[in-house]
Amino acid sequence: MLPKSNVNKSTMKSISVLRNLNSIALAACCVIGIGNARAQTYNLTDLGVLPGQKNITSTPAAINGQGHVAGTSGVSAFRYIKGNKLAMEDIGSNPAGSISRGFGINGSSQIVGDSTFGSEAKISHAALFSNGSTQDLGTLKDGGPFSRANGINAFGQVVGFSSDRRDGENSRAFIVTVPGGGNGMTDLGTLGGAYAQAWAINNAGFVTGNSQVMSINDIGATHAFIWHNTTGMRDLGTLDGDFSYGTAINAKNHVVGYSTINNVDDRVHAFFYDGVKMQDLGSLSGAFPENDRSFALGVNADDQVVGYSYLPSDGPWSVAFVYRQGLMANLNNLIGPAANNYRLDCATAINDNGQIVAIAFDTSTDAFHAVLLTPIRPGGSGKP
Repeated sequence: MLPKSNVNKSTMKSISVLRNLNSIALAACCVIGIGNARAQTYNLTDLGVLPGQKNITSTPAAINGQGHVAGTSGVSAFRYIKGNKLAMEDIGSNPAGSISRGFGINGSSQIVGDSTFGSEAKISHAALFSNGSTQDLGTLKDGGPFSRANGINAFGQVVGFSSDRRDGENSRAFIVTVPGGGNGMTDLGTLGGAYAQAWAINNAGFVTGNSQVMSINDIGATHAFIWHNTTGMRDLGTLDGDFSYGTAINAKNHVVGYSTINNVDDRVHAFFYDGVKMQDLGSLSGAFPENDRSFALGVNADDQVVGYSYLPSDGPWSVAFVYRQGLMANLNNLIGPAANNYRLDCATAINDNGQIVAIAFDTSTDAFHAVLLTPIRPGGSGKP
């Protein structure tokens, strides 16, 4: 679903898992020390799965400031709101038997993703899940028969991409304001290449994603971008090499994602772009280059970053991380006794209160579940 690159099959498999957020098959991981006495710790809440689904997995994709979570459980998009009669609500099912996924949420708990809308051909379109209904947002003209929405802001601006197949890399990025539909989709353009994908938008209307660039050395090179309707699409470059992908953006217009770190091999590192330059966040692998990879997926207003990396062991083994105050920490070391029952493989988003959603392996059910990590404040408060 990403443009072809010099990244090897192992790394592309990791990227595919990240992008689909629907089927997770990661190996067991171990934990390493952090060496930081002041590290933030968290209480873990298992969000469970939707009842009646054959697939007993759930994967979170986004969290808003109220701690409401969007994601996918089995074959349906879900919304999690603590205190509701059904904490995990099926927002994507209907009598026609649609298959749906949830990828983004705003402060009003409107969720975007995609749905087949009962199509026998199983062609999925970008969808808005709001007020108990599902709205088909259509596709871009000449953008392909498939589309998906990945982010929505407080003003109902939705971003995503249209493509020739589900999650296809032969795609064009779009923005549309809801209520509305496919007729209102605007193509964001590219950085000179043929394809682009939009992954996130903030309340000021700044968008990040990735686009092919015109490159003499590699016509498939892809760079992270930031876009606004007043400035168009701007290339954020790379840490080194030819490839970078923007995955999230905060209120300061700071972008996170991942990038190749040289022109020699396929290693990628999480990056943080502060509006001026791209910073390499490193990885958890230490001096083990074969596992030297990391991917940033979320960032909040305090520039705390979450994602996943690999450990210096046989594998590679994926672990969720949080990056704050200049340190990348393995989240498995920060959840106390919950680490006996859960293995955190990937953190997908973080809100401005520091709450994190992650994909965890639940050893009691042998399944991957969405979990919510709530910071434990001084005095022991860490209620979700």
